[in-house]
Amino acid sequence: MLWEKQQKLFPLSKNATKEYIFTVKWGIKTETGDSEGKIIKECGKYPKKVDIVNALSEFCGNIEQFPHKYSSVKINGQRAHKLARKNMKFQLKKRQIKVNNFTLINNISEKLASFFVDCSAGTYVRSLAESLGESLGTLATVVELRRIGFNNFNKKLISLDYLLSLVHSDELKRLVHPIDAVMNNVLKIQLDYNQVKRVLSGSFVQMDKQSVITNKNNVVLAKHEDNYIALGLIKDCTFHPKKLLIS
Repeated sequence: MLWEKQQKLFPLSKNATKEYIFTVKWGIKTETGDSEGKIIKECGKYPKKVDIVNALSEFCGNIEQFPHKYSSVKINGQRAHKLARKNMKFQLKKRQIKVNNFTLINNISEKLASFFVDCSAGTYVRSLAESLGESLGTLATVVELRRIGFNNFNKKLISLDYLLSLVHSDELKRLVHPIDAVMNNVLKIQLDYNQVKRVLSGSFVQMDKQSVITNKNNVVLAKHEDNYIALGLIKDCTFHPKKLLIS
């Protein structure tokens, strides 16, 4: 949850890596890829533990994935899940994703297995589970899914209800992190006082080559001392502000 001006940085936080624990049920396929959807296919093949473990390596690293048709991906301005519920036909494009870690946690039973996955933003766990099932010659549906990590945050994440219960408590201060906690994967540059004035007037700023890591078009956060000033792009050692973070 981001407060006040930090909300302007939300698009960057969406690019953070995410960690999930999920449980798959073998032998069934639903419309939505999870237990809420109608079962559309069934089979009686259930993979062995050794085969599951061996198959996981196929899905690690940089891979391509089709988003699930019951997803929030937009097709001509409309969410895919809305089109799917209207039984409208549409084609989703493959996306490049990265799976850093994909591990079998527990082979619970013949029909159930739980997994841990550390993946890039934009990864659809339901699609990942279905593809794993196909690789094993069976069907798969996610019956339980829980996100336990976000960027450098871990399973100590708290619920919204618990957060609201701490509104008047000193405990809340301990749980609130500075925005740097979710921006550690974003390139940052330091501006001096005169450069800040130029940025606030909407002008671009010429940067010293030593102050930027790359000359490519990269989204960066410009700071003055400990304060965020603007979000922008670096192009040919020039900072082009796109969104002011102070007034």
